[in-house]
Amino acid sequence: SAPAAAPAPVAAVAPVMAAPVVAGAPSDAVITELGKLFAGVLEQGMKLYGFPGGAAGDAAYPATAPAEAVAPSAPAEEPVVISGAGLGLPGVDPMFDDENIARILSGQQFISPLPRSVRAEMARMRVTRLVKDATTGSGSFQVIDNEADVIKLAGTHAPIDVVTQYGIDPSRDAALDTTTRMAIGAGFDALRDAGIPLVMHYKKTTIGSQLPDRWGLPHSMRDDTGIIFASAFPGYHNLVDEVSHYTEDRARREHLLALEGVRTHLTGSEPICAEIDALIAELKRELDENPFEFDRRFLFRVLAMGHSQFAEIIGARGPNTQINAACASTTQAVSIAEDWIRSGRCRRVVIVSADDATGDQMMPWVGTGFLASGAAATDERVEDAATPFDRRRHGMIIGAGAASLVLESAAAARERGIQPIAQVLAAVIANSAFHGTRLDIDHIRGVMETVVSEAERWGIDRHTIAPSLMFMSHETYTPARGGSAAAEINALRNAFGADADKIVITNTKGFTGHAMGAGVEDVVAVKALETGLVPPVPNYKEPDPDLGALNLSKGGSYPVQFALRLAAGFGSQVAMALLRYVPMPDGQRRAPADLGYAYRIVDQAAWQGWLDSLSGRPGSQLEVDHRRLRIVDTGAPAVPVVATTSVPVPYAAMNRSGGTAPAAPVARVAPVAAPAPVAAPAAPAPAPAPAAAPAPVVAAAPVAAPAPAPEPAVVTDPVLDQVTTIVSGLTGYPADLLDPDLDLEADLGV
Repeated sequence: SAPAAAPAPVAAVAPVMAAPVVAGAPSDAVITELGKLFAGVLEQGMKLYGFPGGAAGDAAYPATAPAEAVAPSAPAEEPVVISGAGLGLPGVDPMFDDENIARILSGQQFISPLPRSVRAEMARMRVTRLVKDATTGSGSFQVIDNEADVIKLAGTHAPIDVVTQYGIDPSRDAALDTTTRMAIGAGFDALRDAGIPLVMHYKKTTIGSQLPDRWGLPHSMRDDTGIIFASAFPGYHNLVDEVSHYTEDRARREHLLALEGVRTHLTGSEPICAEIDALIAELKRELDENPFEFDRRFLFRVLAMGHSQFAEIIGARGPNTQINAACASTTQAVSIAEDWIRSGRCRRVVIVSADDATGDQMMPWVGTGFLASGAAATDERVEDAATPFDRRRHGMIIGAGAASLVLESAAAARERGIQPIAQVLAAVIANSAFHGTRLDIDHIRGVMETVVSEAERWGIDRHTIAPSLMFMSHETYTPARGGSAAAEINALRNAFGADADKIVITNTKGFTGHAMGAGVEDVVAVKALETGLVPPVPNYKEPDPDLGALNLSKGGSYPVQFALRLAAGFGSQVAMALLRYVPMPDGQRRAPADLGYAYRIVDQAAWQGWLDSLSGRPGSQLEVDHRRLRIVDTGAPAVPVVATTSVPVPYAAMNRSGGTAPAAPVARVAPVAAPAPVAAPAAPAPAPAPAAAPAPVVAAAPVAAPAPAPEPAVVTDPVLDQVTTIVSGLTGYPADLLDPDLDLEADLGV
């Protein structure tokens, strides 16, 4: 059972009605009656505006436990919620698989030995390694030119084919970097987990008919859906590949030119001539088989394009950006997404994150970089290298991964009849301005105190929640001095005091390696709350006396209701978030195999009504095609949808004077712009209505019966039939949709 307050504790505002007794004041009976009248007005106002505690809030999120603490400081607000997640892991094929959540929650190992070819390439990088003393932190330099001294383990991912697995167009795929492909896969999986489907869009032709155009987000969701791409090494895979190909081609051509120059000075009778001729022939063969040609898509392939590519594929037109806070990128994105939703810039944000630092192109560079800094382990066995919180920790293992989260306003989830997985009670981003690689223990302590204090405004108490709190550690098992473990444990003990020992600590980098900016741990935190399963801390054998006694997870079921996530990145980047589980009405958690949006539909009528509003037809059904959730396409809507642009205006209530009516788009983004505490009786009206319809576009009387199909032609034209067959093959449209009067270019794109 949940030890914390139910998701909507606003009803606790009521007790503020009591007034002190002074001379000449009305009687107690009069004060009591006035209090009841005011409480009734307040309750009706809350129901009218759909605030928690009113009718809308009660219907959407049934409480499973009584509220235990005071209301948040701003009762008109609700926490931003997380309604979906997707995860791509190294060491499994395919990288994206519905078993991934079960695998990582159970503590499966995904790290494997690196191929000899990659080790040999690192040995040729002419690196001088900094070797650190684990006790003193002092270092010495060591020249590495032997495979025995380089990195031997990593979390590497299987080849990813988004064309086959996610139905991406092959021509688009050719312009994508590996990290972008990974981010797209995670994004589609998160949308499916959140229960957000794609719909078939139809375009109106020059003769008034409608042709299927593309799958994408429903019109009502396009303008208020934002995308954030979080990655530490975006686009670098293709950049290294292109530069390497160019330098190899140039070296071959220069070598060929030199050999041909030497050959011109020989008569042909010299013994060396045969060898030179063989080398010339080999170089020409290599140049013919693998010539370098500048790719016209170069800029698209090397830019950080995960956010814009995914937005274009699904048709999301809201805020769109890429962030790079090194290894804190995804957790930082959670904070930015919360800001966007609260400010009114959008109603939901899809965070897509990915990094491929261990691929054949990147590992010789990134791996050697960590090796040179003294941060990487060179052990042969995973159990000797991946040692979070262990006294033996001495260097990290590099990994790869992709992760995605769907954040949205509580009202947006409520309108769909969906129960979210978790609430974001607090999210903080900061920079310690301290050191390129080391953590500032004092600053980390202060940031954690801030995030816990901020979460407490929602009515929780840090000491009360400690036994049900999971700490999702960033620990990279690098050398103890300046490493992450000491800063994390110090911050926990400062924020929670003696109750820090009750907090269960987990870490997954010992299973996946360090996935850089990909938020594997962020997804694990959400899914651990959803299932109650906490991954074990791997390979823990020797306690570190400097860290003291730790409540490290041994794996399995824990009574977790809250998750505290800490992430840190090169350049003193820090991000933290505190999440609260939203329990189901039946109080039961689901096993990993039973996860997904379907069991979280708590209002079937609202859910079906929402689907029907998206499709324009009653009785809409869902399907999964290429791992994408879609509304089954049953043909063009009877009334063509007129696409409009409705960009949400941020800070709408703040930026408008009292006499200016807010624009329509702002009303749709209601749950964000709460201008004043609701407890003030004089000003309940300025808060926008959270239950406003998602968009006027989809409500265009879609339930009308479809227009009858035109009568078939009595006389067939064999020439026209042949032309229709050719055009059908070029465009992919069925022949029966190709009217002879359609314009080839304007309507069919030929």
